[in-house]
Amino acid sequence: MNIRKIKLALTVGLMNLDPQGNALQLVRDLVTELKEAGSFLGLSRVRANDISETYALQFERCTIALDLVSNPKTQSHSVQGFRLQ
Repeated sequence: MNIRKIKLALTVGLMNLDPQGNALQLVRDLVTELKEAGSFLGLSRVRANDISETYALQFERCTIALDLVSNPKTQSHSVQGFRLQ
């Protein structure tokens, strides 16, 4: 698995993300296109509090922990960071 390729694709995709777009769907679509990660297996919420949430996107060969920060006034989410596991 080429971790550098996955990180680069995610970084560029998140930089080009429309502020009103769905970050979870974008990450899922970007990584699904990469053969290194394999197919999408599932999504689960790992941690949540008032303003932040962490989701685990599971693929055949890796799991991506995606940290989101939410703005309750605008009902939008911003990506704080991600980790490959």
